Order: sequence, then structure tokens, then C-alpha cells
Amino acid sequence: MQDVRGKVAVITGGASGIGRAMAQAFSAAGMRVVIADVEATALEQTSQELGVRGVRVDVTKPEDLEALAQTVREEFGTCHVLCNNAGVGGGGLLHELTMRDWKWVIDVNLWGVIHGLQSFLPMLLANPDGGHVVNTASMAGLSPLPGAAPYSASKYAVVGISETMREEFRGTGVGVSVLCPGFVKTNIFTSQRNRPQELRNATKKAAARTANEDMIRLVNETAIDPADVASKVLTAIVQDEFWIFTHPDLLEPYRQRNRELHGPC
Repeated sequence: MQDVRGKVAVITGGASGIGRAMAQAFSAAGMRVVIADVEATALEQTSQELGVRGVRVDVTKPEDLEALAQTVREEFGTCHVLCNNAGVGGGGLLHELTMRDWKWVIDVNLWGVIHGLQSFLPMLLANPDGGHVVNTASMAGLSPLPGAAPYSASKYAVVGISETMREEFRGTGVGVSVLCPGFVKTNIFTSQRNRPQELRNATKKAAARTANEDMIRLVNETAIDPADVASKVLTAIVQDEFWIFTHPDLLEPYRQRNRELHGPC
């Protein structure tokens, strides 16, 4: 998609962090942007500040994504770029996790992507001028992240879905990218603010809390600005690049994994 001017982009998790930065970058490039988010206040503020359309959506609910797709059809005619970006952080040591922990993270990070694809792919594939899908995964989708098994599992799955899409969509006019960011200055470590009451735990896990605090300190020291990520995403859409890495230096564990896989051969 070499010319994005006038194209319609839909971004889930678009009210803050990477999603907000993408909305800003896309708008600056002349695209018409729709942001979707579960946080009503942040959604309204961002949509007003950036001058984009905002729709409240809970990506864990397929009916919300269907309603979003219908809104986009009615107001914009179609969707050219879909960014399945909504995500939450969460985890803890495996022996401390509950089914609520697993369900919350996977419902958002994995089913949110699936719901987005189910609702928007028919629209993208029908476009005479093609389209592009960007699925937000993580470096934790390429190599394990101890203390965050649900998060890693969901992101590994998003990478796998994206790689499958790349093969299935060859020649269709719909490009695919998978975004694997490292540490970025976002609100992901405060995701608990949006956790449904029925999926909350009665007791806090001390080890998980300490690990989260340590991770936040590390992020504050090394994280990059979301605008830098958004710039890479826009370039990937225009140049039809599959992999989007923000921290190539973090690929070494992935390379080591590949070396181990080659070892027995």
C-alpha cells in the first residue's frame, strides 16, 4: 500500500500508548482513522485531541467488533488498514496463576485479535485497492518471558496467526505485518485497571507484584517512545514488510532458540 492518503485505518487499543501513536502517525500521513478502546474517558480525550473517530469497544466481545465493523462500513465505506493492537500485560509464576489470570490475558490478547480478523477480513479482502493487517505481538512472542506465561502464550499465538496469514494472503492484495515491540513507554503495566471484576483475584500474588515492579523500573530505564514504534508501523504498511522490530538487539534469545533447534539435525 504505497499511497496511504485517504485510506481508512482502524486501530484497537487506540486511546493510549502504541495505538494512540499509530493514530497520530496515520492521521499525519493523510489517513482517515478510527480508534477503538475499552476506556471511555481516554477514548474521548484522544479522539478529540487527534480529530479521529472514536468507538468504545471491548475486544473480548465479538459482538463489539461486529458493531465496530458495521460502523466503519456505514461512516467510511470500508477499512483498508486493520491494527489489532489492544492488549494487556499480566502473569505471575506458573504455580501461582489462576484460571482467571489465564482467561483475562488470553481473552484480550488472543481472542481480541481473532475477533478483529473475523469482523474485518471480509471487508479488506473485498477492497479493489487492497489493504493491510498489523497484529501487535511482542518480543515475548518469539522467546519466553519468565513470570508471564499467559502473556507469552498469547503473543506466540499472535505471531503464529500472522505467519499463517502471510502465507494464505499471498496474491490477494492484503498485506500482513506482525509488530514485536520490546520495551515501550505505555500503560501496559497498569492493565489491571481494566480487568473485569469477575476475573480479578481475591488475593494478590507477592512474587508477581514484585516482578511487575522490577519490570516497570526496567522499562522506565530502557523504553522507547510510542511515536518511534508508530513510525516503523507506517513504514511497514507502505513497504509491505512482515516483521516489525523495535529492539533488534533483543533478538538474541530467538537466535539462540533457532540454534538449539538446528542442533539435533
